Amino acid sequence: MPILLTRIDDRLIHGQVVVGWAQALKADHIIVVNDEVVGNDMQKFLFRMATPTEINLSIIGVKEAAVKIKNREFDDDRAIILVKSPKDICAVIEAGGKVGEVNIGGMHFSESKIQLYDAIFVDADDVASFKRIKELNVNLEVRMVPTDSRKDIFKAIKEKIEK
Repeated sequence: MPILLTRIDDRLIHGQVVVGWAQALKADHIIVVNDEVVGNDMQKFLFRMATPTEINLSIIGVKEAAVKIKNREFDDDRAIILVKSPKDICAVIEAGGKVGEVNIGGMHFSESKIQLYDAIFVDADDVASFKRIKELNVNLEVRMVPTDSRKDIFKAIKEKIEK
């Protein structure tokens, strides 16, 4: 089966993902794609503790993710891919990892960022990555949980940044 969900969420594994998305999609595999987490034993331990035992967890780097997706290594799974940033998923897609639609679920505040939606704050690099993802013919949508209505990230960018 193809990847069920590709999600940008800087918290990676948390309640919205495990309870909301994984249960709704009947996911059996969560794939965290982040080069920093790969090298952080404490974070890996915490993510394993937060993942239900019936769901497999993989924690891999961006390049490895692109190769595994391109080679269709997750096709037998009901997989959710989680990345921290638009830059990470953009790199996966540019390297040939086909992911379908990208869900934007949580990009939190920092001083250099502009708020687009309740939990979506972006800077110029994020916007550039979104635009590149769109150029690569991958749709983007904002939704915190599966029951939320879809929101258009580009409408918010146009209204709040490119006005």
